[in-house]
Amino acid sequence: MTNFKEDILQITTRLIVEEGFNYSEAKQKAGSMIKPNKRQKTKLDNFPTNLEIEKSVKEYLQTFYWEDLNDRVNFLREIAINLMRELKTFGPILIGELSKDIATEYTILQICVFSDSSKEVLMHFLEIDINTEILQLKHPFHRNRVEALGCQWEGHEVVVYCLNHGDKNLCSKGLSINTLQQIIENENRKNK
Repeated sequence: MTNFKEDILQITTRLIVEEGFNYSEAKQKAGSMIKPNKRQKTKLDNFPTNLEIEKSVKEYLQTFYWEDLNDRVNFLREIAINLMRELKTFGPILIGELSKDIATEYTILQICVFSDSSKEVLMHFLEIDINTEILQLKHPFHRNRVEALGCQWEGHEVVVYCLNHGDKNLCSKGLSINTLQQIIENENRKNK
């Protein structure tokens, strides 16, 4: 391995793909593996950015899991679009790895919905007999915390971030139901 940042990037990528770590946890673990002495300070710019990690994860998957990657992405897209259709009244947006064509066996579907209160979304899940867990998580686009709902949808783990209507301007950071539907249709045409 040639330098600290590249070493961290390689280890971080493997931890994400092979063990299901999230980006932050994987960076911390990789840092402690390379520099176990916590008293040694490492500058933040010596660590890879999330965009660099995302690119590395995608390349890793395309190199080592190319046979499974498209199938997994397409399978998870179908689950995501079904949930987004169910939550259509809340303006769902697909975010996270899957919105960037990245899917590992540990991928958790992440969807943002917009409402006056997370209780509206919770009530909707209760009406369709879906058990949910109320969570307080970091806002997907800011530093503050938001309510989210964790659940299983079609046998897959999902986190639904309940954002207020003022956050709708963030829609460009994810895939709308129409955009995702178009991607699925294009992929289906390509595979025929």
